[in-house]
Amino acid sequence: MLGAWPHPPAWRAGKESYLQVTFAFMEGDVHTVRRAALGLIPYKHFGVEMPGGGICENSPAGIREVAFEDFARGGTTSVQNPDATAAERAQAVGRAASRIGERRYSLGVNNCEHFANWCATGVAISHQVLAFIRALVDLVRAAFAITFSVLAVSALRAALAE
Repeated sequence: MLGAWPHPPAWRAGKESYLQVTFAFMEGDVHTVRRAALGLIPYKHFGVEMPGGGICENSPAGIREVAFEDFARGGTTSVQNPDATAAERAQAVGRAASRIGERRYSLGVNNCEHFANWCATGVAISHQVLAFIRALVDLVRAAFAITFSVLAVSALRAALAE
């Protein structure tokens, strides 16, 4: 029965040319779960699975290990690094454990995605922050284009009125 396992079964593609089935997530998995800030703004929350099934996360409360259920909050999690080797997973767990207790959360430069990606790869990057910056730049460009168009039309009208 599926409900008897701590986590649902997941298909994993191995480095070899065959598929293997695992009936639990693995230490070093980078999990994501969909959430909404203020119930309105969707985002993904990231964490790293630790020995014993807890999830190490970075939040405004700091880097800490929480129960899987507390991380998921009733949502479905996805694994971001299903092809990671055993050595890569062990390194992710070691990196996560080395920062437990740290309290330097920053939405823009040290959020949960930065932390989980750093644990898994050694590179702290947040694709959500990059997407937000790109959207902001596009918005500013559009505002400048509209402003320039309005000014150009006003100047043309003034020139034609003379």
